[in-house]
Amino acid sequence: MQERETLIVPIFDDVVPIADVWPVDARWPIFRAEQLLTRFRANFPDLHYDIFWNTRLMNAQAFIGPLGRCVRLHGGLARHRSIGIEGLAFALAHETGHHVGGPPYHPSYLSLISSEERANEWAAKCGLPLLFGEKVGSRYALRGLRQLARLSEFYSIKFPIV
Repeated sequence: MQERETLIVPIFDDVVPIADVWPVDARWPIFRAEQLLTRFRANFPDLHYDIFWNTRLMNAQAFIGPLGRCVRLHGGLARHRSIGIEGLAFALAHETGHHVGGPPYHPSYLSLISSEERANEWAAKCGLPLLFGEKVGSRYALRGLRQLARLSEFYSIKFPIV
């Protein structure tokens, strides 16, 4: 019998335990999230950014909705105790990269949304340096990816590749 390969898929759409997130009324997490969103909105005015604060859903997403191209940050990621400003900045830059990163495009979205790899590359090489300068942007990319990777390891499951 042939052994199946496995692929690690991060589950960033899971509801995280209440102990893993800051309380909804904690001031610091909402302040840093709003400061980041203000910076992204100022630099990418053609995109609509919003936040669903009161959820423990750990996710950020790029989508095309009634308002056009949108980036949404969910409270489970924004309030997660293991994610610093670097992780949030990278997640927002990654989602922004889906809209402005260009080819290669995500296979499920024709030529509307950049691929996962391209969104990561755009976030690290273009988005974060534009938003924070070369030095801070590079640091945010490295630290942010590490923070998200640690969560990915914790909130991941293995799916067989058929």
